[in-house]
Amino acid sequence: MSALTQDQARYEALQIAIWAAGPRTLSWEVLEKLGLLGDDSDHEAGVGNAYGGDTRGLPSLGPLEPFGSWQSVAATILRKAEHSAGFDQSSTVFDPVQWVTFRDQFETMPFLTGITDDSYTAAISALSLRPAISAVTELIGGLVTSDTLTAVINSIKKIGQLAVENERREQKNSNVQQGVLTVVRGELRLGLLRTTVQMVYRSGKGYEQLNQKITVNRLFGSLDYDKCIRNAGTLLEWDRRDVDEWVNGACSFPFPRNTSPAWDN
Repeated sequence: MSALTQDQARYEALQIAIWAAGPRTLSWEVLEKLGLLGDDSDHEAGVGNAYGGDTRGLPSLGPLEPFGSWQSVAATILRKAEHSAGFDQSSTVFDPVQWVTFRDQFETMPFLTGITDDSYTAAISALSLRPAISAVTELIGGLVTSDTLTAVINSIKKIGQLAVENERREQKNSNVQQGVLTVVRGELRLGLLRTTVQMVYRSGKGYEQLNQKITVNRLFGSLDYDKCIRNAGTLLEWDRRDVDEWVNGACSFPFPRNTSPAWDN
């Protein structure tokens, strides 16, 4: 680990402090101008998290040993990102400002390197959800281990069940977020997948997907171990979260996997 100069260390600490403080709150006037003070009851949030991978090859935690694992270091940083954005992963209430802000906090996370930002488009319907899984596999299949990919797909099916059971208006937009944490050849990777699915309530059937094209957006980066160790004092002051808490705290976690045959068509 190369040492930083005094000025570099101060700049790095300042960068982290600014990020941790979060963006400034938008005024009511700005929110009104952007049309963000209206009724969003036809929107909902569905969040799931998954992790996996081979932990061999990870470096020593050094001063971060109280965390117990690098995965829990990452989960704690993610908690700070959520807190600074005002984002609650345990809630199905959709707040567009918090939704956008959390994505920005993830993308600008000072402890991530090599961030990839791209997307994949697929067509789905009530009878065919397999293209959505194919889109996810296309986006992250080469970045995660096979067990992580399986965990992600299972988590997405839990979000699907949450969307089916969560009653809102007759027609609604389900805003989906899937968090990913995986270890591949000593590299701890953090990911965020997002899409929006339009759904309609059918009497006697519950909610189902409309025929539509969805765009799955991907953000992926790798944890910078050296920067984490250099700033261990700051990280140890933050409200810690174990990686299992990160998974179990998502709003879709208590739900079973959706078993619709559409996932195979």
